[in-house]
Amino acid sequence: MLLIIFFRICDEMKTNISQDTKYFCITEAVALYLQKFILYRKRKVFYGADGTNKNLFDVINKHKDNEKFLYPCSESFDSEITNWLKSHSCEYATPLLYKIISNDVKSVIANNYDVICFFTPGGVKSLIENFPEFKQNGTKIGAFGVNTFKAAEEAGLTLDIKAPQPQAPSMISALELYLSSLKKK
Repeated sequence: MLLIIFFRICDEMKTNISQDTKYFCITEAVALYLQKFILYRKRKVFYGADGTNKNLFDVINKHKDNEKFLYPCSESFDSEITNWLKSHSCEYATPLLYKIISNDVKSVIANNYDVICFFTPGGVKSLIENFPEFKQNGTKIGAFGVNTFKAAEEAGLTLDIKAPQPQAPSMISALELYLSSLKKK
């Protein structure tokens, strides 16, 4: 979603992005998604091996001396990445591209679900704002990304499904892994 917003804003502002721009992505899937917006072969696209920030930092570390970084984000952006950039004396900017507002999901979540998956900390926040007394009561909770893990745990939720992980780089593969582990029991 952030890629779409970023490139749409650049397009609406008639801002040309240099052919020399390098892109650092958290996963290969995100890197491949860039093909919708750039000529992939003419740009330099880098990504971590397993979708973790640590591997992304290893990749950035190889290029940090001659680069200026732009980290487009929402108002609740990942401070782990900016903290790393700051502690490694990288030149960077963090333009805020959007504000997250919780939707009223009471009618959707009124049903009992076996599994609820969150992809952002904003999703966890929305659930808690809509259902301040939410109890898991057997509902399995999935989360994508370190910040979403943290938000879910801070909200008192027990995480059953986590992605990305080395054996599960996407939420779909994490769900498949979880469901196959249930079959074995």
